[in-house]
Parts: sequence; structure tokens; C-alpha cells
Amino acid sequence: MRAHPLKKLAARTATAALFAGGLILGFTGVPALAAPPPAGTYTVLGDSYSAGSGGGQEAAPCMQSPYGYGSDFAAANGLAMANLACYGATIDQVAALQVPLIPSSTRLITLTVGGNDVGAGAVAAACLSGTAGVCAAALAGAQAKLAMLPAQLKALTQDIRSQVPRAQVIYMGYPHLLEPATMAAMQYPAELVAAAAAVNGAVDQLDAVLAQGAQRSGASFVSVTAAFDGHGFPSADSWLVPPFNPYNPFAFHPTAGGYASGYAATLQNVQLNPPLYAGVWR
Repeated sequence: MRAHPLKKLAARTATAALFAGGLILGFTGVPALAAPPPAGTYTVLGDSYSAGSGGGQEAAPCMQSPYGYGSDFAAANGLAMANLACYGATIDQVAALQVPLIPSSTRLITLTVGGNDVGAGAVAAACLSGTAGVCAAALAGAQAKLAMLPAQLKALTQDIRSQVPRAQVIYMGYPHLLEPATMAAMQYPAELVAAAAAVNGAVDQLDAVLAQGAQRSGASFVSVTAAFDGHGFPSADSWLVPPFNPYNPFAFHPTAGGYASGYAATLQNVQLNPPLYAGVWR
């Protein structure tokens, strides 16, 4: 059944407002310093996706959730975990506020970072609420910022290694937020379907740069795109917090199910470095 045009307009307006308000992926805001963590063998760093924002029961100041992927992975493997990730964190903020707190016993570090540095929220707002020209200009601006990420990632990895030389470092990617094919089948306006594809394309570019930067810095990169395929908005089985509730600041963050089935399940299949975990890992 074809949705009423006013319903589509309301949905589009709500989505754009949330993007423009900086509520998507924690792309804006300054993270507060988290409390000193307990010693652990596994440490999570980064932005809102690593903090678990959107998973439920988020706690200030960093909007960490006990249902983030780090908690799921630690529980599945019997690991002590220190979650230092913070909503809104940039690469520089991770280096300054989180890296110094990494427990010396850490042997594995996972993190999501980079989305805030390229202004991905502004790109999404431009592409979902603006004209094609506005979208193209926003994408060009983000691409210019992307060029700076490899050097920043190298410096961040070096900082981490200075703190915990023996730790394995894994950068986790970002998923597609939208399902253009589903939107087309639901008869969303063609321009909105095209904008959704552009937003997903921007995520792919960010992930590609993160992968290259991580690998060149001596770290690893793990993509979650395949795991989330078919589970973006507006899939009937979406793993993302929907954008239509103005009282929920975590629109388009993974739900608890998304963190478990998308991030933690993907990480569980990654080949870790056995010599680092003798007597510690599974």
C-alpha cells in the first residue's frame, strides 16, 4: 500500500532534524572523561558505537551501555573489560582522554573512530534533506577531511602502542544506515532513495579509508557491513534505533541486537593473535 505523502514528509523531516541536530552516531559533542577503569585484558576505545550508545540503559557522562558489543564479546569469552569509549569522541579526543587510561594488562583493543572527524552527520543531513547539489558539496567536504585520517590513525595507533606495546589493535568499521532497495519497494520518493544510497556510499568511503589507515599503522580493520546487510532502516528486521522518536538521542545507532548480532558476532569470528593471549583467551 502506498504511504500517504504527508507521512513520508514527516518521516523525512524527522530524520533530517535528527541528523542536523548531531544525534546520529554521536558525531557532535565533547566527551567527558570517563572514570578510571578496572584492570582488564580487553579494552574498548572510541566513539558512541563502541560506547554502546543505543543499546539501552546508557549512563552519563559517556552514554555507555551495558549492551554494547564490547560487553557481549567480553561475556562470551570470559574476559575482564574496560570500556573507555565515549559518545562524540574524535580521534584526537580518544588519544588525549582514553588512551592514557588503558589498563597495562590489556592485550586486545577494539575501537570505532573517525566518523566525528569527517562530519558524517552533516553529510547525512545534507543528503537527506537538501538538493542533489547540496549533497554533492557536503560529500566533497567530507572527502577532503578523509584525506587527513590516515595520518591521524597512524598517530593514534602509535599512542596506543606506547601505552600497551603488546596489545592487538582492531579498528571496527561502520555499517550502512539505510536500505535503499527496501525504501524503493515501499515507494519512498526517488530522490530520498538516491540520497540513502549516497549516505551508504559515504560510509563505504569512510570504512575504506579507516581500513587502509589501520593496516598501514600496523593495526587491523574489521568490516561489519556484511553483517548489517538487510538490517538498516527501514528494514522490518532493523538493528538500528529508528529516527522517529524525538526523545531518543541515539537514532541510527545499533540496538542491543545490532551490537550483539552485528558487531560482537563479527568480532567473534576474527582470528586473534594467539601468543598474546596464552592463559588469558579461550
